[in-house]
Amino acid sequence: MADRKVKLGVLLPTRGVLLWNDGAPEVGPIIDLAVRAEELGYDSVFVGDSVLAKPRLEALSVLSAVAVRTERVKLGTAVFLPCLRDPVFLAYQVATLDVISGGRVILGVGIGPPKPQECVHEFETLGVPFRKRMFYMQEHMTLMRRLWTEEDVTFEGRYYRVENVTLAHKPIQKAVPMWIASAVVDTAWQRVAKFGDGWFPNRVTPEEFRDTWGKIVELAGENGRDPGTPAWYMTTCIDDDKESAMKNGEAFLLDYYYTPFWGDSIEKWGTYGPAEDLIERINAFIEAGAEHISLRFTHRDQMGQLERFTREVLPHLNLE
Repeated sequence: MADRKVKLGVLLPTRGVLLWNDGAPEVGPIIDLAVRAEELGYDSVFVGDSVLAKPRLEALSVLSAVAVRTERVKLGTAVFLPCLRDPVFLAYQVATLDVISGGRVILGVGIGPPKPQECVHEFETLGVPFRKRMFYMQEHMTLMRRLWTEEDVTFEGRYYRVENVTLAHKPIQKAVPMWIASAVVDTAWQRVAKFGDGWFPNRVTPEEFRDTWGKIVELAGENGRDPGTPAWYMTTCIDDDKESAMKNGEAFLLDYYYTPFWGDSIEKWGTYGPAEDLIERINAFIEAGAEHISLRFTHRDQMGQLERFTREVLPHLNLE
């Protein structure tokens, strides 16, 4: 299954274990879900990121734990907020994780949503002006790539400056791939084409995905760049009762984001309901060009959702 054209991944609930437990978070279910996903033939596992606005277990620490319990699955972030960290130290951390995992890291990166006050406070607390966060991220990506591939790096950007810096060890991969999560507005997809190793949206239609990826490929080519991997982050809940699936999805997203992202954007978030609905939706994205799909189950029974998806949906997807 690992050689198929379209890859499938699973998001691990590093925020869910905080939301769903009154006491100390249970790490065991996260690791168990990752191990089971590998056993079932999935290609990757992902974790989300936030320090203050949407608290969860720290992303790279969790992936390090998953790395020693798995052998094959890629270990990704969906998505990571690089500009909340120092770029040199982050490059060092990611290189270490890549070594621990044997070269399995995918760094999905982004700048977070545009409005919630919790996110503004998070960035400002960690020293990043909220309105400038995209420029910070671009400098992070540029500097980290150089640190992963060069010696004696000197870099002078608008926000970061280093002189004659060499990491003690490099990633096993020549450079860890960085997929950019973005919307479909011009400034966002242009950033993907110029800086990314792939595109990793979550709230798009298949038509928007196809059209925007085409623009990214064209602009990347004009700049002499490989656009990388077209990926999609799907929020979903499988349930014969569509109304029940929708209620689970709505409650889950409200818990996660504090804001009802529902209404007109429901179809962009994903699909909720019986297996046939999920099959149709995922195959539409595959036809639109998605080559890696990460699944986020909007249900407390994460293992049950994974097992059911594997039985009822996976065999009917056009992954080859």
